[in-house]
Amino acid sequence: MFNLIVFGVIALVMLLLGYQIKYKKKASLISGFNEDLVTDVNGLCNWVGGLMLINAAIAFSTGILMACFPTTLNFILIYFVGGIMVTCIFAVMGTRKFKKKF
Repeated sequence: MFNLIVFGVIALVMLLLGYQIKYKKKASLISGFNEDLVTDVNGLCNWVGGLMLINAAIAFSTGILMACFPTTLNFILIYFVGGIMVTCIFAVMGTRKFKKKF
């Protein structure tokens, strides 16, 4: 149950940040954001915010899986770390299309 609470709080924070970035277009919440280097701020916000919402779903599902299957915590943590790493790779690769070419 403790795992569900911890991962639920993590998911809630990611959900709030993802919502603010994707729907409220708060690009200032994106780490290293510089408007002078971006061609499409709205597109970048949609991309990064959407990935944050996916990370929130991964975190929440990790908490649920840990609560339901406590004997397989190692595999569930591998799922969590792998999911977060994949979305980070997508974030890095996807944000390149929003950078200005000099």
